[in-house]
Amino acid sequence: MCGIAGIMFRGRRNAGETLIKMMKRFQHRGTDSSGVAIYGGVELSPDEFLMKIEIFDEDVVKRKKRREHVEKVIMERCDLDSFRILRTGPLYTIYDARLSKLDFEKLKSLVRELNSIENVTVLNAGKFELIKDVGPVEDLENNFRVSELPGTHGIGHTRYSTESAVDRYRAHPFQSYVVPDITVVHNGQITNYWKTRELLEEKGHIFTTDNDTECIVHYIADKLRDGYSLQEALEESVNELDGPFAYIIATPDEIGVAKDKLGLRPALVGHNRDVFAIASEEVALEFFEDLDVEYLAPGEVRTFRG
Repeated sequence: MCGIAGIMFRGRRNAGETLIKMMKRFQHRGTDSSGVAIYGGVELSPDEFLMKIEIFDEDVVKRKKRREHVEKVIMERCDLDSFRILRTGPLYTIYDARLSKLDFEKLKSLVRELNSIENVTVLNAGKFELIKDVGPVEDLENNFRVSELPGTHGIGHTRYSTESAVDRYRAHPFQSYVVPDITVVHNGQITNYWKTRELLEEKGHIFTTDNDTECIVHYIADKLRDGYSLQEALEESVNELDGPFAYIIATPDEIGVAKDKLGLRPALVGHNRDVFAIASEEVALEFFEDLDVEYLAPGEVRTFRG
């Protein structure tokens, strides 16, 4: 019973604030965790990337040493323009880093190397902001000030756990590094998850959790890498992924939504001259002015480019 939201403005706007407003309106669909991915809010040169890294250890001294090790690994491979604490707790610290002088392939290699360090996890990396954590939307906003993040488009999620443990890593959105900057949020279940995962792993995809949603983002990324358009990839997913689902996908230039063939999970879209919005409930769209709202039919997909 998760809640999903997506937004794309024609131009750079207050994407973070809008997503938080939408997500608060369907908070009843899940309070286990919440998260957003926001695009187009940070100006970056072609060789610049954002990265969020968690270092986990109840021993503060060991945590500090791991931070020094992480900084050393990064600086051996690129420039570390900033490395600041985003959030800290009794057992962990999350860092927000800005890197330069590398490309996407080198970024992927760096992510793999950092993830191989004990008690270090790269939460996301790319040219967009991804913030997710356990707890309701209000906690996400209070802890990370998501509503202050500008952007052209983004996706959001409130989770009611059904398929895997409740923690920061299994919260939505999920990212794939097969192609740059692709994320997904999902409501429902993928019943052929293990079969889909095995096929993707044979093609070199690296999964980091046992959450069934993760296979969706890898599936779509795989199609995009093979030359499919986003529209075509979503259409293929409706035929090849089983189970009750509705999901929203975001890339640097587009946003899309897909609904299972039996129509077992809700999804609707709204649009006017300024915005294209997607949600799992109409209440999330009621604060937009002059919005034409449509419910997706079973098996229907939509994509939008700002």
